[in-house]
Amino acid sequence: MMVIKRDSGWVDRFRSYQVILDDEVIGEISNGEEKSFDLPKGNHKLKLVIDWCNSNSLTVNNENDNSMSFECGSSLRGFKAFLVLFYVFSRPDEYLWLKQRTG
Repeated sequence: MMVIKRDSGWVDRFRSYQVILDDEVIGEISNGEEKSFDLPKGNHKLKLVIDWCNSNSLTVNNENDNSMSFECGSSLRGFKAFLVLFYVFSRPDEYLWLKQRTG
């Protein structure tokens, strides 16, 4: 199993991110939500998508069938919120962020 926690922010507040595992949509996550998803054993590619923008991809190795935790959110914080069109058209792969929680 994996748990993903999305931070709460102004940009995309009313929109969900699609959770993509191995190029397939396995669910969605809303603003400020923490949600659990099945994570089969093995190596997987995990990323988040909204429209044509997405997060970085993480390679996830779940050989021991452990629970894994991740955090995600929009890169458009503070003054970057005014750069939304710049990110959408020139940096769509940096619009969202995704990282594994430690500890």
